[in-house]
Amino acid sequence: MTLTLTHLVALLPLILVCVTAIVVMLGIAWRRHHSGTAFATVVGLNLALFSLLIVWQVAPLETPLLAVDGLAMFAAVLILVSSLACATLAHAYLEHYQGPREEFYLLLLCAAAGGLVLSASQHLATLFFGLELLSMPLYGMLAYTFHERRSLEAGIKYLVLSAGVPPFCCSAWRCFMPRPDA
Repeated sequence: MTLTLTHLVALLPLILVCVTAIVVMLGIAWRRHHSGTAFATVVGLNLALFSLLIVWQVAPLETPLLAVDGLAMFAAVLILVSSLACATLAHAYLEHYQGPREEFYLLLLCAAAGGLVLSASQHLATLFFGLELLSMPLYGMLAYTFHERRSLEAGIKYLVLSAGVPPFCCSAWRCFMPRPDA
């Protein structure tokens, strides 16, 4: 199956969030500016949120690995609105933080992209990809203010506890999958 323009329009919010993450990454590499990074993040998330109005006209649509339907779009609205709220609140919180502040927005965008993939996944591979793309940035976001003891402890605990979940899920799903010879 080839991806057509309609498929790309259906994936537009995910594409915009990923492009925003790349722009923020390049902005961090070029020049660190906390307010500029926060502004680029909020603009990219708003563009992705407004692109759902365009996606609404072509939905429901299935790509080989993702299904864009009403439920996936509702989840996308929730993910993007909560990411916008986090970016807005993080700007005020990180304003007085004595350390690198811009990477938080990159982690937030990667987690939002993971949530969008997870909410629209139609295949087990995209389910795991979305789950890992959502959870890996969350480790860094939990331990972002690593000078505080509780923050670092939360990040390490979450990392250790989630290290055992994917192998357990794979082995559990393997028990319930039908055998090819049966």
